[in-house]
Amino acid sequence: QFFLKSGALWMCIVLNPHCKLEQKSSWLKQLKKWNSVDVCPWEDGNHGNELPNLTNALPQGANANQENLGQCKSLEYQHLPAHKFLEEGESYLTLAVEVALIGLGQQRVMPDGLYAQEKVCRNEEQLISKLQEIELDDTLVKIFRKQAVFLLEGGPYSGLGEVIHRESVPMHTFAKYLFTSLLPHDAELAYKTALRAMRLLVLESTAPSGDLSRPHHIASVVPNRYPRWFTLSHIESQQCELASTMLTAAKGDVRRLETVLESIQKNIHSSSHIFKLAQDAFKIATLMDSLPDITLLKVSLELGLQ
Repeated sequence: QFFLKSGALWMCIVLNPHCKLEQKSSWLKQLKKWNSVDVCPWEDGNHGNELPNLTNALPQGANANQENLGQCKSLEYQHLPAHKFLEEGESYLTLAVEVALIGLGQQRVMPDGLYAQEKVCRNEEQLISKLQEIELDDTLVKIFRKQAVFLLEGGPYSGLGEVIHRESVPMHTFAKYLFTSLLPHDAELAYKTALRAMRLLVLESTAPSGDLSRPHHIASVVPNRYPRWFTLSHIESQQCELASTMLTAAKGDVRRLETVLESIQKNIHSSSHIFKLAQDAFKIATLMDSLPDITLLKVSLELGLQ
């Protein structure tokens, strides 16, 4: 069962062009050794310490595609014996979560075709749904913080890097999960990650050279220029959800609210979504159990006017 479920993961590892020949030889020797035993290494603690650190072996190139999410999903970490440790502070659970975060954060170009694009969204949402079943302890929070920093500072392999391909799959859904997970533990990192993910370059790259002060000018160009982005409306909805989540969390914090407002004005081009965010900001600002938040009311007004 172990070999069947992790076959796609091992294929990615062994085919990684950046790995040295001696590493590949070592993995081949280990796989042959596992193949010769009757008991799966995941089920027998005597073989557990022989497992390599999969996160360091994963290919981390800019051309990684949506299949990275399917090898990650196959780990089914919720069934792993979390109490069995490999090295100090490491367990099957922590390794699986780290692999999942790496896979979700890798930069990948949007594939062609409606089915392939829907599969990207579906795989991402299914994997995040499984991650949400896990209660984060101190060890897992450290992994989240480490991976968030790596993704923000990463090169072309990272979907949250400073520079990405204009047709790179957006990180809105993943960033929303990272934001809510990190917020209680490291608010600064949580906002930095979510704000970086707000961009939607495929819309910006299609902009004409004239006056872009009205968002519908951009939206009207997209279907003709990029007809293969069949899931664009869903992507824009996820972008809006990420912005709304940040607005809710930033209530009472003037500096963060202003930063989120600037990000919305810069990155969201759909007038209907901007109007929805204006409504969300108003609702959040006027909750019955507290006095109105003046800054949020101003945010609501500015978005409504825009």
